[in-house]
Amino acid sequence: MDQWGRPLEETLTLTSVGVDVYLATLPGFGAVTLGCAALAAGRTCDGRALHSLHAYFMRPVTSEIQVEFVVERVRDGRRVALRRVQARVEDRVLFEMTASFTSPGEGADFQDAVAPTVPAPETLTPDIEIAREEGWRPGEPSPVGGPFEWRWPEIPWRLEGGDAPSYYEGWVRPRFPMPEDTAFNGAALAYASDYHSHMSVARRLGGHFVPWGYTSLDQVVWVHRDLHWSDWRLMTTECDAAYGGRALSRRRLYTREGILVASMLQEQLIPSSQP
Repeated sequence: MDQWGRPLEETLTLTSVGVDVYLATLPGFGAVTLGCAALAAGRTCDGRALHSLHAYFMRPVTSEIQVEFVVERVRDGRRVALRRVQARVEDRVLFEMTASFTSPGEGADFQDAVAPTVPAPETLTPDIEIAREEGWRPGEPSPVGGPFEWRWPEIPWRLEGGDAPSYYEGWVRPRFPMPEDTAFNGAALAYASDYHSHMSVARRLGGHFVPWGYTSLDQVVWVHRDLHWSDWRLMTTECDAAYGGRALSRRRLYTREGILVASMLQEQLIPSSQP
């Protein structure tokens, strides 16, 4: 197995302990919490695909104890199923999410969003090679490693001068093939919405790029097309605004052909000091 990461399904692992109740061990950051919550909700939706989620992070999550994900079946309509998910430890609610799932249907089909023109991922340096150039090793805190791999047209943290724009872009794909499972595909998108999002804030403010101290407050994801994630996709990220110690980041995920797969928003707390 690649020493820089492991399959996403080993990261998003749920154990069923009752009707619509699951247990998971979380390493304490937003991507895994989002992914496990989306997966738990998707498991109750009979093959319907995730099309949106709205989530709030209320209390810190640690890997020391297992977290209980409780799914509430709010509504099951002909096209849309609505679920509410809470992550709990005993009587404390750590996280809450509302998610909507849909069946395939016909209707208007157009796209005004235009994917930026960037070099193909095959022409760019793999993230592991960049990590070795930087002197990083597997398991050390760094922007490289985990269940997704990246290739960047411009290395986000290699900046010249100050006042860098928050915007950056990169190709991203699962480091290992994912199962062809509708619920898991939605969970992967939820996980990716939080993955590396802090780097747009770090670019703009000149902060550190290790994902410590950037705390997710709330997250929104809209999935426009249910497409199995088996190839590189282009992720664009920018920070629209920061105020009062909070920052709002916006992301778009495109296929290699320029099809918009998902749109994402996140508000996070900015660390007040650097490590």
